[in-house]
Amino acid sequence: MRGKNKDTLERSYRAGMRSLARHDSQSALRLFRAAVDGCPPDSHAALARYLYWLAIPLFRLGRSELAVKSLVSAQKLKPRGAARRLYRHMVNGYGMVSTGCMDKDDFRAFFSIQLRRYLSSRPGGRFRTEAERDAVARIIADAWLRLVGAESLSGRSCSDKLELFQAFEIPFPFRFLDRAKVLPGNFRRRSLQRPDDRCSCGSGLPYRQCCGRTQPSFGMESGSF
Repeated sequence: MRGKNKDTLERSYRAGMRSLARHDSQSALRLFRAAVDGCPPDSHAALARYLYWLAIPLFRLGRSELAVKSLVSAQKLKPRGAARRLYRHMVNGYGMVSTGCMDKDDFRAFFSIQLRRYLSSRPGGRFRTEAERDAVARIIADAWLRLVGAESLSGRSCSDKLELFQAFEIPFPFRFLDRAKVLPGNFRRRSLQRPDDRCSCGSGLPYRQCCGRTQPSFGMESGSF
């Protein structure tokens, strides 16, 4: 970074820290975002620091998914440090924000996988009606009860459970076209990227917690979808 630009970004960063100390998360968010947006992409150390602190007001404001994305980006730039520690503390084995309850984490991962699979086949990736949305939610919830009634999840690793959730097919009573399954791969090694493999992006995290993390279905963080 050149001197003048660096000074401007550092002023935004320090002002953001002062806002955090005053518990003014909205102001801190704006200031840290300005620092991130203005930081050259080759200034890895500074950008990783700004991204880490950007995650703090995002968490405080309940925007957990964006906070996780910020931490993931920070770790790719600086694989060891504060961002890694906070990520490990806040995120579960699926790469989703932890609820503090393994059963809930399992259900949220299963629900998200099945809902995204369904929506990926719908025009525009959206429900057409609220009735369709409610019906799909009930179908997925019923499928979850069947799954846990037939399979014991106790003692299984997140990697094993992910494979189980992804292999579980729900016969939705709606017509839609199946899309080809996307297989993640490490092109450098010419091999498939498995959940417990170290992510090929360089973050040092398992693939299932980084680029292959389970994306939450929209609205799940607020208890709705």
